Amino acid sequence: MKTRIGNHIARRAAANEEPSPVTGLRDMLATAFAADIVAVTPMVCEVLRAEINAQGNAATREVLRNALVVLARQSGELAFAIIGEVRARFDAKIVPGDDPLAKTSRLSLAQMSLVDDAELSVEIALDQCAARLREQTAAEIFQLTARVCEMLGRESLSDAENPILPRLFARALIEAIAKIGLDPGAKLAVFKAYGPALLHIAPDLYAHANGLLAERGVLAGFTAQYGRPVFSKSPQPARRPEPVIGDEKALAGLLERLLDGERARGAREVRGALGAH
Repeated sequence: MKTRIGNHIARRAAANEEPSPVTGLRDMLATAFAADIVAVTPMVCEVLRAEINAQGNAATREVLRNALVVLARQSGELAFAIIGEVRARFDAKIVPGDDPLAKTSRLSLAQMSLVDDAELSVEIALDQCAARLREQTAAEIFQLTARVCEMLGRESLSDAENPILPRLFARALIEAIAKIGLDPGAKLAVFKAYGPALLHIAPDLYAHANGLLAERGVLAGFTAQYGRPVFSKSPQPARRPEPVIGDEKALAGLLERLLDGERARGAREVRGALGAH
């Protein structure tokens, strides 16, 4: 799978040419994520075929079969929909105001009571997917968030304001799936089929994003590691200064005195031993 995804050098170079580093980051994330999704779609179709063969319910088999046909034919449309979703949601996060697209946080208990079972299942799957991706890429997200804060002139970003969290990409994917004509009942199955691939896509995506901003001088020397405390080195005891020998004659004299002392001590030990007898 690594040979199919993560090849974003050209997209990264194009983003480097964008005058605004924020816009460059947004566009690289959107296009790279869409390209990776298209790259893994044939494998996702194989997952759906396996589900169809294992499905005992005829109606569910038909829904999945139609989803397979649509997905196989419209991967290009899916990519364009993903790019649009990521860009719009990224912008909604960083632009002040109450934009509905910015609301990508979890549903509250009150909200859950107002949605039907199918939509609730989608939201639960979205939460689980975002949590797995965030756990896997925590260090990369930590560094990228610090760089985004630097670009925006912010000390910190809450999850609701952060435009680079995995939930934004998961939400973009599931909304894009809904836009290509899939049956509502198939949306969840297709989204879950992409789940294993997302675990491979996300680390490379964040690595390219951090590399892009580092190249553009945004916290270029940033080496902090998420979750690893920084320990200060314990002070070393002061070392007694070594004697400084001014020249070779002084060194020779010092050695001679040391040798004379050793010889004198040896002679005293010999005389003491003879006197004992």
